[in-house]
Amino acid sequence: MLSQMFEIDEQTIPFIRTRQALLLLDLQNDFIGEGSLLPVEKPSSYIDNIKNLIEPFRPSGDIIWICSVSTEGVSRIVNQPRSDSEAIITNKELPRPRRDVLVPEIDSGANEKESRLPGAGSEEDAAEAFLTVQPEGKEHMLKPNSRGSEISDRFAPVSAKDLVFNKTYYSAFKDGSLVQKLRGKFVTEIYIAGALTNVSVFATAMDAARHGYAITIVEDCLGYRSKARHEEALRQLRAYTGCDVISSGELIECLQKQKKVAERKTTSSLEADDPPATTVTAPSSTAAIEDDSDVTIQLLRAQIRRAKPPAELEAEAKKRERAKSKTKSRRHNTKPVEVGGPSSPSKERSPTSSKSPSPDSSASPNPVDKPVVKAALACPETRSTEKQEFQVKLPSEKETLEEMPNGEDSATVDTAKLCEGDTTVIHKLLPEELASGIFEKIRDEIFWQKMGHQGGEVPRLVAVQGQIEEDGSIPTYRHPADESPALLTFSPTVEVIKNIVEKRLGHPVNHALIQFYRDGNDNISEHSDKTLDIVPNTFIANVSLGAQRTMVFRRKKSVKSAGCIDSQSTTRESCRAALPHNSLCKMGLETNKKWLHGIRPDKRMASEKSEAELAYDGGRISLTFRHIGTYLDKSQQKIWGQGATTKRKQDAKLVINGDTPQSQEMLQAFGKENHDSNFDWHDIYGKGFDVLHMSNSKKLYLSGDFISDRRVKFILNEYNIPWIEATISPSFHWKKGSSTVDNPAIPETPIKFVDNDPSKTTVEGCMPIMFYLEAIYCPNKDCRSPAHLARHYTRFEQANTLLKIWQTAPFNVKPFRAELAKWNIYAQEAEYIAGDDIGLADFAIMPVFEMASEKWSDSLGFEPLAEYWKKMSQKESFLKVLPKENVEALQNQASLCAMKRKINTLTKEKLEIEGSAGQSSAEAEKDNGKEIEELSDGIAKL
Repeated sequence: MLSQMFEIDEQTIPFIRTRQALLLLDLQNDFIGEGSLLPVEKPSSYIDNIKNLIEPFRPSGDIIWICSVSTEGVSRIVNQPRSDSEAIITNKELPRPRRDVLVPEIDSGANEKESRLPGAGSEEDAAEAFLTVQPEGKEHMLKPNSRGSEISDRFAPVSAKDLVFNKTYYSAFKDGSLVQKLRGKFVTEIYIAGALTNVSVFATAMDAARHGYAITIVEDCLGYRSKARHEEALRQLRAYTGCDVISSGELIECLQKQKKVAERKTTSSLEADDPPATTVTAPSSTAAIEDDSDVTIQLLRAQIRRAKPPAELEAEAKKRERAKSKTKSRRHNTKPVEVGGPSSPSKERSPTSSKSPSPDSSASPNPVDKPVVKAALACPETRSTEKQEFQVKLPSEKETLEEMPNGEDSATVDTAKLCEGDTTVIHKLLPEELASGIFEKIRDEIFWQKMGHQGGEVPRLVAVQGQIEEDGSIPTYRHPADESPALLTFSPTVEVIKNIVEKRLGHPVNHALIQFYRDGNDNISEHSDKTLDIVPNTFIANVSLGAQRTMVFRRKKSVKSAGCIDSQSTTRESCRAALPHNSLCKMGLETNKKWLHGIRPDKRMASEKSEAELAYDGGRISLTFRHIGTYLDKSQQKIWGQGATTKRKQDAKLVINGDTPQSQEMLQAFGKENHDSNFDWHDIYGKGFDVLHMSNSKKLYLSGDFISDRRVKFILNEYNIPWIEATISPSFHWKKGSSTVDNPAIPETPIKFVDNDPSKTTVEGCMPIMFYLEAIYCPNKDCRSPAHLARHYTRFEQANTLLKIWQTAPFNVKPFRAELAKWNIYAQEAEYIAGDDIGLADFAIMPVFEMASEKWSDSLGFEPLAEYWKKMSQKESFLKVLPKENVEALQNQASLCAMKRKINTLTKEKLEIEGSAGQSSAEAEKDNGKEIEELSDGIAKL
């Protein structure tokens, strides 16, 4: 009775509206005004246009000023095939003119002379790459806390309401801080303006696409130094990010119309006697993880040079426009509709009616109007609201137990058909004897892994299982992701569930993605499954075990209409389907084509949730079965089948890994499927792709051990070996008991390095990895003498001995100082700790010194070793190993040690002076004491 009295009506909870933001890039004194070091003056009106836009935009969203700041000694890499490289447009990326056509010179800076800047084609390019080390003689710009790095005086004063954000990369999104700020404000749409279209604007927009933002470039608010580079940057942004490009005048006009509509809606709602309830609409994540809702652009950033020529892109654009013109919009009811169970056939959506627009629903295009601006700027009132929301009602417990007919055929209950009519939720999928304890069986049987994506951890545990053939070949399901667990054969319980699912679907399945949502916070962002490898005319089957969660379907954005205000196409229909324990969501490919789906975080209090949602400690296991038609051989070196370029096993081709034109093309195809509700599989996917891994970087799996991780990172950086940090955890079984997020602990694992050679050579353990890297990648490996190798190998082991003494509890200072004395001698022998070249011993001992230096500052008697430590701790390859907050602390430690050594020296001199007599000695002692006092003050401040 109490639960009925306090039952919460979700229809009365207001939705959370997403926001817009205007990003203003690099509008600083070093780019604008008198005394600017890199003047950005074209076109002459862009600064005034920005000033005129700011005030009209402020009521609709956030104004964020983003300023570049250089880091001393750090040079940002551009247009290189490296994981830390950024994409900008230089003269080398400009389309080459045809030799049979005379073309006037594009720009004074567009010459063939090579500069010393990697990836740049001229001195002009080098100047515009302002965060990359400049040629000698160039004045260092954008110094921290300098006038040049401040927002230009022409925009003073900056409103206190605005945000000011500093960046040290060309892209404002590179280090992840801006993403967190925008997520905190629920920003999903960004408008970009500022200086240097081909540099910061380009790099920022490309990364924004990677994070899934809706992007609009305000063209007349962009400053540039070369019109050719400006236009090429805009062309590539349109091609690769799908951004809209509008003028500030059009933007202001639409913002004003939005304001009027908002005022009318506010007035009408105040006058209404019984305003309609709004549906709950949680903000969707701006970046999908598995199957991204907006595909990452990471591979495109380093491959700008491979962009298609303008003629080809123009032809493709015309082809897309012809396809879009065939699509008709439909008009929906404004009232939320409840979709009942099988007893409510009148409310069931039929597939036929869902595809038949009413006579007045076609949107007539208006060529006179401005389609770009109005398509780009969906009004806030309509863009963040689902126009129509269906909600699937579950049968009550009483209905389930008392009113359902008995018999084997009635063991399952289907809900009404959803979305395109090919999707339904089936209850009581498994028979009672199998369903009993099934959640715990699956939880404890699966080898779970944590997985990383886009620099973060996926908010759920994952596993992949499938049917492994007798010859070792396996099905492969490709989708945008940083990394994915290895496929294992179906486990016994999963095999049983698979067999039951196959009977319900009417076709076989051979692949399962298994995910554990440990509590209400775990989620998956909205996305469409990628059908490149999914056999046509099959279903995607999602089995739910455990706590009830809600699947939200949301119609993909329709073809952009010419209307911005009160346009039916700017609203998006949504449908919510509850997925209780022991249920199957049977989704058809037509629904997958036209709708996005996801599981949103459930932030409600426990008191607000039903018993079904609180069951199993809030944990839910999802098993997504698919019938995959693309295969890899046992070695995973060859690919064939539906999604590959060759369809038969005997014609299988070698897989393609890494940053290649085919990888880019496949990424773009994934992006089209995510956004285009009229996606043509045969046109986009038909020819097939042989890409297996879209990233072919060397990967380092960290162990969490301070010394091991530091050592391997140090040698990788010193030898300039490009690598990325992989975040898949080791496989583990779930411990019996509570299914909380913190249980179980991820088991310790040795550090692991995976090379990017064809065999994917894998080395585990700190010492084996370091010896492997030394043998394969050391620049001077052929010049190392036996004596050199002997010293390094011996002192490598001695570094482990010093570490063991330091970590022994209780700590004994005598053996530590005795062992340290050996290293003090080594530091005097040569430039490095075991010779004139840096080597294994240096990489091994430096992290030990770093750990000890946090607590041990007594360098008395170890001056040579202290000098070695100071020199090595300033190496860029070592500083890259350290977290940012540790770099300043390390510098303070070095200063502290230097001061203490100076005090020790002065104290010694003072004692000698006291032993002598005379006025001069007294004066020297006084000066000596004063210097000691000043140094002591300095130590106190540190």
